[in-house]
Amino acid sequence: MATPDGRTVLMLSDTVWELHGDTIRGIDPLIEPLVYTEDVPFPDDVLQSVDIAFFSADCWPGRSRGIVVSILKSPNLRWLQTFSAGVDSPFFVDLMDKGVTLTTASGSSASPIAQTVVLYMLALSRDMRRWMRQQDERRWEQHRFVELEGATLAVVGMGPIGMEVARLGIALQMQVEAVRRTPSGDEPCVTHGMDSLHRVLSRADWVVSALPLTGDTRGIFSAEAFTAMKPGARFVNVGRGELVDEPALVEALRSGRLAGAGLDVFAVEPLPADSPLWGMENVIITPHNSATSTSTGARSEAIFLENLANHVAGRPLRNVANGRRP
Repeated sequence: MATPDGRTVLMLSDTVWELHGDTIRGIDPLIEPLVYTEDVPFPDDVLQSVDIAFFSADCWPGRSRGIVVSILKSPNLRWLQTFSAGVDSPFFVDLMDKGVTLTTASGSSASPIAQTVVLYMLALSRDMRRWMRQQDERRWEQHRFVELEGATLAVVGMGPIGMEVARLGIALQMQVEAVRRTPSGDEPCVTHGMDSLHRVLSRADWVVSALPLTGDTRGIFSAEAFTAMKPGARFVNVGRGELVDEPALVEALRSGRLAGAGLDVFAVEPLPADSPLWGMENVIITPHNSATSTSTGARSEAIFLENLANHVAGRPLRNVANGRRP
């Protein structure tokens, strides 16, 4: 539902409007901005006319409540662009159930997340925590470590993040193979269907989970999956926490079946203080932070601007999530 004179109403943050207002006006000179400047929802009567909303990274997490409530209370919203790549939040599911077109910023965080995966692998392979403890203690003590070159890397999930992880693995001269729902043939490494998951896991020195959360992938890293892995393998999860049976992961780490893990996502976030993962010397924990670079938000804004131009021109939108179910 546009304004009475037919203008499209776009809800967006003050930061995005300040940075890109001229570009937005260039795309659609008649667009009517509804600029979110505080951290409280807009009045209900104002929200009646909203057609499009952009949930941008500058609103997360500090100002997210007000804009999320405003989006949910916009009865005529037709399209939401989000800065995130995942669509498993109940917020997004509710909107899609209402018929709102949801587009994501898939691809905008692939580079920093993949680089964080490499950080985990380098740190775990070299026992970086040991070096840091020794530095704190001013203690000079050398130790041997394993190299990544020549090691086998299994990437599970080949969206933009998985593709970039595979590319970086190849650059490090690792032996890379991947698993995805439907291999396309344009992957940078040998890629198998999901029915080969356990066979691929059995060959890997490093396993990286970059899957989205769906009904088919929830709990896919089960006790059986960890048992299938090569003894002494290391596991990295930058997908979603619910992909993993965490008690099974803890047991695999405690038993030595797995030599270590780098974890950015968890079934419950923040990770509860009583989780045994916190106290494990062979685990690196980051607070769902692998994508939060100073450049990720700008890339998601570029996707929004591209999609706004597509919308105005009647072209297909990029990264439409409708149809993907958690």
